[in-house]
Amino acid sequence: MMIFRHLFPALFIPVLLLGIGCSRESLSTDTDRSTEIQEVVLEDGTYLLDALSSSIVWNAKKRVGAHHTGTINAQQGAVVIEGGAVTGGRMEVDTRTIADTDLTNEKDNKKLVGHLKSKDFFNVAVYPTATFALEEARAVALSADASHEVTGTMAIKGIENEITFPAVFVMTDAGLEMTGVVTLDRTLWDVRYGSGKFFENLGDELIEDEFTLTLNLIFTLEE
Repeated sequence: MMIFRHLFPALFIPVLLLGIGCSRESLSTDTDRSTEIQEVVLEDGTYLLDALSSSIVWNAKKRVGAHHTGTINAQQGAVVIEGGAVTGGRMEVDTRTIADTDLTNEKDNKKLVGHLKSKDFFNVAVYPTATFALEEARAVALSADASHEVTGTMAIKGIENEITFPAVFVMTDAGLEMTGVVTLDRTLWDVRYGSGKFFENLGDELIEDEFTLTLNLIFTLEE
């Protein structure tokens, strides 16, 4: 992993995004894995994030049925492939770019985004970046939702937690594409506002602890 000391000379203060997605058992069976896994061919190299071509979409719900969706920007990252396997990676997200895309009323939109950036939620003034350190990407039975089971450390508000989620890695004309949906429990990163775990009688103000991040990340081969 020495490559990341070169690509990321400073240790990033971790952030926004990710509780436990899928358990390791959920993506595999007890059958003969040599016959059930269809090989995904990946080309060796160090691939750098193309931030302009990548996207992260978040979705959060209130228990009464209301929900909000929006975006947040990845700003830099890398994935290393050696021997046809993903051996490491890292991504940094700019939490100050949190945006809502479903509220058309400008005043309501601004109020919601300001609240998400405040101390009640992600406190972006103190924690302007979030990071994910990819530690393992294990090949699984190929499906529309997964070619690999990704495990790594997500840091939010200075708190680190290990997460695991299904993802698809594929080679494209642009380079390496990684897609997946990550389900996170925000309370694991001390984001407690409106959580039924910590507050009673919230009524319509109760907010679901879990939210999702839909990833579409493009990486290009380092020259």
